[in-house]
Amino acid sequence: MKPALKILLVLLTLLFPALLLGLGERPVYKIQEIRIAETAREMLASGDWVVPRYNGDLRLQKPPLPYWLTAASYRAAGVNELATRLSAALFGLLSALLMWNWVRRESGLKIAANSVLVLVASYIGLRYFRSGEADAVLLFFISAACMLGYDLLRGRHAGRQLLFGLVLGLGFLSKGPAALAIPLLALLAIAVIEKRAGRLQPRASNFFSLPGVALLLLVAFGWYLWILWQLPEIAQAFVTKQVDETFVSGTHAKPLWWYLAHGFEFFAPWGVLLVPAGWMAYRQRHVAMPSLLRFAWVWLGVVFLLLTATVNKQMQYALLFAPPLAIILGHYLAQAEGGFARVNRLLFWIFAVAASVGIIFALRRSSDLPQALLWLALPAAPQVLRGVLREVTISAPVLLVAGVTAMAYLYSEANLSKEPHKLAAQTLMAEAARHEPLYQVRTPLNDGALSFYAGRVVPPITAAETARLLQTQPEIWLVGEATPAVPETAAQTTLVMEVDGLKLYRVQRKP
Repeated sequence: MKPALKILLVLLTLLFPALLLGLGERPVYKIQEIRIAETAREMLASGDWVVPRYNGDLRLQKPPLPYWLTAASYRAAGVNELATRLSAALFGLLSALLMWNWVRRESGLKIAANSVLVLVASYIGLRYFRSGEADAVLLFFISAACMLGYDLLRGRHAGRQLLFGLVLGLGFLSKGPAALAIPLLALLAIAVIEKRAGRLQPRASNFFSLPGVALLLLVAFGWYLWILWQLPEIAQAFVTKQVDETFVSGTHAKPLWWYLAHGFEFFAPWGVLLVPAGWMAYRQRHVAMPSLLRFAWVWLGVVFLLLTATVNKQMQYALLFAPPLAIILGHYLAQAEGGFARVNRLLFWIFAVAASVGIIFALRRSSDLPQALLWLALPAAPQVLRGVLREVTISAPVLLVAGVTAMAYLYSEANLSKEPHKLAAQTLMAEAARHEPLYQVRTPLNDGALSFYAGRVVPPITAAETARLLQTQPEIWLVGEATPAVPETAAQTTLVMEVDGLKLYRVQRKP
């Protein structure tokens, strides 16, 4: 068996359970996840795959590709939590395989294996590759565009301009402008650097052909043009609001240094290596840097500048740092020598001690020994297979850190993050869905989880709309966290059920 195949089998022994184990056990409750889940459910139920709707209202703020992928999962596997997250997990796996193939070709097997482990087995990687949000899809297309652009820059595979345009367009259709800005600016920056250094003489024709540009424009903007043609006033209002929230006012405004302040925790446990990796790169600034590593540093700088410039700063945006960071740390882990290698060994033993304490805590807490052994098998299985295959290229300590990280994340997801309120919509709607007519109390966010678990749209209504409905309906059912603001002289409100603050009310019109 070839060494590359052996290493890939070892990696997949970790990646498959890390991305898929227990994927459907958590309820859908995160707002970003439920927006895609419910919009896709309504898309499938209505048969209208062109105009997205959320709780019955138009939802044009985001491109439709994640809704289409999730709706396709529902059609194949049913409307459930597993299908909600399946596309993210599959695109996470595709991103890992893409990185494996690219880095292996450019930098060798060991660096490729390290890069894949850093990409997936980090807190932020596991968080978003196991959630039904759009970020994993976006990340794959950005990575694919950067890989294709890198090849085209170096004069390889000149016929791939069409595929380059397609990937850029699909990225834009995943989550908007970042899919164009990051690859194109990173490639422009590295092209300028390479030209000034006399290493390459790049031209625009390296990247773009007329059919490739046409395909990019069609895929990226075709849906938007159709929406503008069919719903011009509504579409313009949504686009204006989105631009304002992202670049002007910001609904999640954070200071400029926010990503720097949270980098270590987002990319734990690997984040601690960013300092020595950066210092090693500075120490070796006069040494010829490998081409792919040079591109990764430029790519990282572009992402940092773009994300810092935006007003909105959220954890999921930081996932865009992951591919270049994985390549940088993959090189660092393979090439560290002298003092840097000693630092790595010290950090590994600190991690090993902390992990041992955590494992002892988990075993003492667990009342199910077979389940505990299953968690321990997650980091152990790749090590066993590595020994059986006698594959020494992949680093045992790096593989162990990745396996323990995946084990810790999945264990905490299954046992330490089950706050009762996360189950509220799932539990209460099993009862509420039997009643008609059913509405939810309108809030600024409106809870799509209520519609998702009801299996039908639960429209949001205001107090005034409730009063008007009671003029024609003898009773209505309302779900919300607060008591409906209906005058006692007009209606009688009865609390029927409550689950962790979420309440089901029966509102009856008084004679």
